[in-house]
Amino acid sequence: MRVAYSYMRFSTPDQIDGDSLRRQSSKTTNWCERKGVHLDTTLSFEDLGRSAFTGSHFNEGALGVFFALVNDGTIKPGSYLVIESLDRFSRENPMIAAGRLFELVKAGITVVTVDDDREYSPESLGGTDNTAMLILVIKLSQSHAESVRKSQLIGPAWEKKKALARTDRTPLTSRGPQWLTLKDGVFDEREDRVRIVRRIFRETIEGFGRREIVRRLNADKIDPFRADEKKRTKRSTGWHTSSVAKIIQNRMVLGEYQPHVGSHRNKNRRPDGEPIKDYYPRIIDDETFWRAQNATEGRRQSAGGRKGQKGAHILQGLARCASCDGPMHIQNKGALPKGGIWLACSSNIRKAGCDNNRRIRVDRLERDLLTALLHVDVAALASLDDETPQMLRQIEALKAKLADAKVRRTRLLSVLVTEDEEVQEQFVQVAAEVKELTKQLKEQEEAAASRQADPGTIARLATANELSGQIEEADLEKRRELRIKLTSLLRGLVERVECRPIGPVMILKPRLEVRMTAEPMPFAFRMDYGVVSMLLESPANNDALNQFFLGLGGASGME
Repeated sequence: MRVAYSYMRFSTPDQIDGDSLRRQSSKTTNWCERKGVHLDTTLSFEDLGRSAFTGSHFNEGALGVFFALVNDGTIKPGSYLVIESLDRFSRENPMIAAGRLFELVKAGITVVTVDDDREYSPESLGGTDNTAMLILVIKLSQSHAESVRKSQLIGPAWEKKKALARTDRTPLTSRGPQWLTLKDGVFDEREDRVRIVRRIFRETIEGFGRREIVRRLNADKIDPFRADEKKRTKRSTGWHTSSVAKIIQNRMVLGEYQPHVGSHRNKNRRPDGEPIKDYYPRIIDDETFWRAQNATEGRRQSAGGRKGQKGAHILQGLARCASCDGPMHIQNKGALPKGGIWLACSSNIRKAGCDNNRRIRVDRLERDLLTALLHVDVAALASLDDETPQMLRQIEALKAKLADAKVRRTRLLSVLVTEDEEVQEQFVQVAAEVKELTKQLKEQEEAAASRQADPGTIARLATANELSGQIEEADLEKRRELRIKLTSLLRGLVERVECRPIGPVMILKPRLEVRMTAEPMPFAFRMDYGVVSMLLESPANNDALNQFFLGLGGASGME
């Protein structure tokens, strides 16, 4: 039985909305029925949205797969490759396009074009009648010439569109972020989706990781964003962590659009100039954006990971074994009062060389840590929040230096035509200076934006104290939420919690101080080089106190 295989292609993804795919499929089916040839539907060869001018349909697409199956014998000699027309097969240089077709024909494959009912086979191309050969060369040449003409027209037109986008903020295409829609040539917010984006940023800042945000969105039955939702027939599988990550990192929420040249397919895609600001409606302010980036980076460095049903303990990422500096792992010993959740050194559990066998009950440690934070001196924190003005002054100085360097560069440029080697050398040096100052200014502005987005140590401590008072009265889901928020806040206040044989010791962030009152402190504390350590053991026995104040008891690092 003679077997045919269908190959269908169009150049741009937008064409899927038209009639091209149905038309090509219908013509192929009709030809096979008319010729009595079996159409094999077990193998599908479709390049939807791939260019035949650049050759990506062959190098990376389905046409290249067809060639490979011919070469390895999966597709047998005597088979047919059915296409609508020769420009579906290729729009490359005629020599390249003809060479590809000849390769198939020599392998015993007959190429059929259904628009003119012509077959290109060893017989039609190798006989005395050269009509098929002439038609082949002419049509391939016409297809290539048409594509060359279009590329020459489209290139300048696209550059003009980019220029208008920069000057007038005129949309380049109808495509945009999935929380916007284009109406009458203007991007407009989709309020339901904007609310979801803002919720994702808010929860990220509050300390929720991507997995937790995904869990909450899916639990609330909120549909994920899908670009072509009207055409989708498959049921949504819900939100995924990758979707949340893309939203958090996407500067389009700030209204920015970054033009590019090249393509992912050709592996040469790169930014084309600086981002265009205010191209899209801004839906997130700078402070919120940078706080979310800080929160994401903080989780990456310390407390990332899965949360249990009740949420992770609030010391996640902070607790370390003081003897081996290894992580502390959870041990669940069953229900209270005899059981409970305990922290234990991972190396000690695994008999991997650490002799710190002290086990610390998590609920007591959390309670004692939050109690200890009530004694941190808020008044002493004010100096910690005064770095932003200094950074802004540094930015102003860099701007002045950069402006001066640009003026010098312009002056040198005006005399560069003199071919004076000294002038040329000066220009190169000043151009390098401008480049370096531009880089420094960008880094300093990003650092300042990040610092301004930080709510400050005072606000962080106040919020931590407020949340700690709500935990006991909250239901299970609310308690989980509060614990996650507290975990995030504590990373800005506590450097680490050292689990020592004498008991847990909390090391505060540098420059935090203990507030002295008339009432006795519930925990022993000491200060070394501006850093406060607190023994979270109350009451602590004399031996533990002596070791703590002498800097013994398995301490690591500064003591």
